Amino acid sequence: MTISEQAIRANELEAQRLYQRGVAAARGGQRRVAAGLLTRSLRLNPDSEQAWLWLSGVLDEPAQQAFCLQAVLKLNPQNQHALRGIRVLEARGVNPSTIQPAPGLDQTGPVPTLDPDAERQNSWWVNFRRNRHEMNRARLLLWSFPIALVCVAILLYQSFAFAVEQSLAAQTAPTAEVVLAEELQPAPTPVPTIEPILEAEPLAVVESLTVGYLTALEPVRAELRTATASYHEATTRLVGGSVGAATANQRLRAAVDSAITAMDELRPPATLQQAHDDYRRGLELQREGLDAVLAFYSSYEVANANRAALHFQEARAYIERAQASFAAQAQLLAELSALAAQTAR
Repeated sequence: MTISEQAIRANELEAQRLYQRGVAAARGGQRRVAAGLLTRSLRLNPDSEQAWLWLSGVLDEPAQQAFCLQAVLKLNPQNQHALRGIRVLEARGVNPSTIQPAPGLDQTGPVPTLDPDAERQNSWWVNFRRNRHEMNRARLLLWSFPIALVCVAILLYQSFAFAVEQSLAAQTAPTAEVVLAEELQPAPTPVPTIEPILEAEPLAVVESLTVGYLTALEPVRAELRTATASYHEATTRLVGGSVGAATANQRLRAAVDSAITAMDELRPPATLQQAHDDYRRGLELQREGLDAVLAFYSSYEVANANRAALHFQEARAYIERAQASFAAQAQLLAELSALAAQTAR
């Protein structure tokens, strides 16, 4: 018994799969396809009694059918189907001396049997295939881990980008935008009305201070809009992977830090002091959130991701509240200016 023959006989799973396909083809009326599949199955496992029987049923030549039936009887001399088939072929005049082997099966002698101990020993070819299969599986697991890590990083990165865009959307909205009062979160202190403004100082002074403050704040907000647009473009295209994302976060953090420094140099009027503090606090929380994002790209720890999301959410609340106050004061001054223009002089 050669090593190649041992390897072929050891591949019983492949032989069983071919046998099942051959039986299905025979039942479907595809005799030639069934003959080919059963022949391949018997090459791998000549000891399959049922495969020999099915092959005898799909062959056309009586001599080849007799060859298959005799192979069955060599495996099981008491097989009634094979005995009955041999008798039928002999009645039709098939001469045992003219029996031909089935196509692709040229062994006419007894089917050789392996020693039980030899059957339990795998050939070098079988061991090689098994080891190669294990190596392929280990290689697949080795590559799947970094791929899964990259996918998780991309998902978290997209969530960060969405959170930053949501928080920056409020601070880059137009100053004169009118925000409905019922949609706003309650401020720590109520927005002063026109009565205390008139009592504290003249209307012209209030208008001047408010317009001056909002005018000085507009360049700061314009720079933030530009930085936000650049950040959005970089995060949408995912240029440079995690390195490009970290670079985009650093540029946006520098812009936020510059805006905080510029706000520290402004002197808001009393009516906008609370809004000024809220806006600055929102920028500080955004800066802390961007720091947490950068920490995540360095360590990929989930705690940093959660901390960044919380900072962005809290920053959005502060900025929206400050933006509402800015819009309310701008709307109030616009109404007062229109009223003053219509007053008879």
